[in-house]
Amino acid sequence: MRYGLVTAALLAAAWGTLSSASAQYGRIRPECRGMTNPRSCSCALDNGGRIMPDHHRPGRLVWRSPKRGSGAHMAFMNCAIGSGR
Repeated sequence: MRYGLVTAALLAAAWGTLSSASAQYGRIRPECRGMTNPRSCSCALDNGGRIMPDHHRPGRLVWRSPKRGSGAHMAFMNCAIGSGR
């Protein structure tokens, strides 16, 4: 009986950790959490994009995708389209 309860408790704890980790991972990088489109921002950073200061809104940051026409930009587009954005 005790072994069953311990096993159930460990499985419940593992399940809770797994579900929060997968939700947290969700392809959203920590640098992109405050952006308007965090999924596309993450795709851009994963494929050679960058985050830079926004010249039109002081104190804010914007993300930029890789250079258009490059293989990295195509990878960014595939990632952004595949993530549903």
